[in-house]
Amino acid sequence: MVTTSTAERRPAPQASTTVRPEPPRPSGLVYLGLAGLALLAFIVFWAIQESGDVLLIPLGFVTLWAPLNPVIGLLVMLVALAVCFKARIGTMAAFGTLAFIIMSYWAGATVGFTLLEIPERWSNVEPRLMAFLDPNWSYIWTVRDQWLITISMAVVATLIGCAIGLVLAMYASPVSSPNKGTSQAIKAANSVIRSIPDVGWALLFVAFIGGTAHGLGPMAGILALLMFNIGIVAKLTSETIDAVNPGPVEAADASGANLTQRNRLAILPQVLPGFVSYGLYVFELNIRASAALGIVGVGGIGSAMMLQLNRFQFENVAAILIALVVVVLLVDMFSMYIRRKLL
Repeated sequence: MVTTSTAERRPAPQASTTVRPEPPRPSGLVYLGLAGLALLAFIVFWAIQESGDVLLIPLGFVTLWAPLNPVIGLLVMLVALAVCFKARIGTMAAFGTLAFIIMSYWAGATVGFTLLEIPERWSNVEPRLMAFLDPNWSYIWTVRDQWLITISMAVVATLIGCAIGLVLAMYASPVSSPNKGTSQAIKAANSVIRSIPDVGWALLFVAFIGGTAHGLGPMAGILALLMFNIGIVAKLTSETIDAVNPGPVEAADASGANLTQRNRLAILPQVLPGFVSYGLYVFELNIRASAALGIVGVGGIGSAMMLQLNRFQFENVAAILIALVVVVLLVDMFSMYIRRKLL
């Protein structure tokens, strides 16, 4: 007689499977409307196009033609809508995708952006590209003075700009400002400072006090970086002050501390780690920016790079760019080391 134990008679547990519910299928009617919008965009692209490239479509005894770039844009839009519908993506997300494609096409067509000209101009690109792939390493040492000017501009602008930015941040935040009017005035002034890019400040100071031709290029560069740093540090630090723990501030007020004592004892210790981090960050930015500002006549390695570009010495430009990458990476590693030690 064969006996079966209880464990053997018990059915094997089935593996639990979780079936995810499929998203609802989007409205086909709305997708048809989006396809109509894509067709309308195609007509607009056709009307505003400046290129004469056409697409020839032979159909037996007759050959049709269509504008090449608008047709490519239409195909991209229709394929994107088909993918969205297949993936059951909502109509708003599909509309966002279509709007992104339309805006990208319009922006690219406005400035004449196309990658099709690169193969046509390859004979012009190839020798320059080969020169970039063969850097002249010996040239780096010959411009050591320009490197020293670039780093010096970054250091001076960082130290002075961060100090001024901290003071402005204290007056910009309603937590540490003496009154609301002062806070709003400082914020408005800081917005004006940030609205002008570093290159714009450099051009202004070169026009006002002179550039390298007058021996004042580094001065103009430092002032430009200074304004750039003030805008960033004051903005980030004031937002940090807005979010400080109110406990120490209330304790300072309860003990009868004046505004300066409250800011120094209750607010500054809380924002100091963030302020140091912002200072190291703008120092990295200054290294990159000071190289770019040299192109507009403030001296430094940017001026040397622009000079070599004008002479078509691309192997020297490649050496400068690679050295710049190395310098920025070293500064970044140094900043990370300082952050770990201080924060």
